[in-house]
Amino acid sequence: MMTKLVLTTREQPVFEQTFAAQIEDFRKVRPEIEIEVVTRPIADHYVSMVDQGGAGEPGVDLFLCCTDWLPTAFAKGLIHSLDAWVNADPPQDWPNGWHPAMQKLVFQEGSLIALPWHDGPQMFIYRTDLFESPSEKERFLAEYGRPLTLPKTWSEFLEVTKFFNRPETGLYGCVLAGYTDHHNNVYDFLIHLWSRGGELLDTEDRPVFDSPVAVEALTWLRDLYHVHQVMDPVCLTLGSVESGNLFAQGNAAMMWNWCGFAAYCELPEHSKVVGKIGTAMLPGGDNSAGKPVSLNIYWGLTIAKGCKDTEAAYAFLKHIAQPQCDKMTSMIGANGTRLSTWNDPEVRAKYPYYNIIEEVHGSTLTLPAIPEYGEINDAISAAVHRVIHEGADVQNSLTQGCQEAAEVLRRSGRLAGE
Repeated sequence: MMTKLVLTTREQPVFEQTFAAQIEDFRKVRPEIEIEVVTRPIADHYVSMVDQGGAGEPGVDLFLCCTDWLPTAFAKGLIHSLDAWVNADPPQDWPNGWHPAMQKLVFQEGSLIALPWHDGPQMFIYRTDLFESPSEKERFLAEYGRPLTLPKTWSEFLEVTKFFNRPETGLYGCVLAGYTDHHNNVYDFLIHLWSRGGELLDTEDRPVFDSPVAVEALTWLRDLYHVHQVMDPVCLTLGSVESGNLFAQGNAAMMWNWCGFAAYCELPEHSKVVGKIGTAMLPGGDNSAGKPVSLNIYWGLTIAKGCKDTEAAYAFLKHIAQPQCDKMTSMIGANGTRLSTWNDPEVRAKYPYYNIIEEVHGSTLTLPAIPEYGEINDAISAAVHRVIHEGADVQNSLTQGCQEAAEVLRRSGRLAGE
């Protein structure tokens, strides 16, 4: 008897290609299970599946969920705990086959609720042909009085991006994702907040992302767009996928983005900079508390509460968690989550950023794993949008965002009334 499952994922070509290959591999051993893939743009994916509760409705069996959303999805009863299945029939090498960073966010209230599927912390991504060019090195030394090196601080990043910014020749200093998608516009701000030693919430869960350090962080980000103008203006309309595509066309010297876009840049069918890409740790803040940080955010595959056949759904999760399927994820151009994939010689040869992926995970920070975070994220996104897109005062906008986030936490009872 044929079983049909519907897998809902974000709209992303390499995700779709990877799932197609993994489904084909799964059908070799379970031909009676058919899987249909449904895609949505990332913002619609969240709104439909989590905000509007679509993962709890019939018609959705497997739900690819960002770890940002997992606490809310689980608290709303939209996804199953995987404990019973994993305890009885665990995936190969679970959990020791995964880096500790790949295990932390897929648990809620002591229950495993997703299996890691696509990873990819943010990295500094740059054009090696530009940074290693003798003529560029000579010119930079003459102009700035120091050697051209990979930036270790955000001040150095700004200096280098100004140096390479030559819009009249079609080359910009950098590329960013400026579109208000409640995703990268939030992450860019948090990277700058955290790398300068700032915090999102304090030890009592009070929002503090309107501190002087936070104001400095968002002001720096705003000025990169509007004062220094080191990016193609189209960046204000681009999400992470589109900005990665723009970088792959050779139109900029560097960016920070999800490391999967370094893989994308090595795909000849999409990229004009194949073999010219390097990766490194992100720069850190310039103050004494500054340090390089990245974000530990990834995608996990869950079994939706609306699933019509949970046993078949778990069989698929377990199958694609195997080493050969996880490696398939990386070789196609997404990012596998297993240690075996990260250390695979073939993967490393094709995508050299895997040489530093474990090091980057050692400096990752995570978002608050609380059900209220989705609404807090909305408040941060709105604050950043007001500044970047509407010219609002940085301090006032961040203070408004903190007040909105505090109200969310008070309503839930997590934060006492003041």
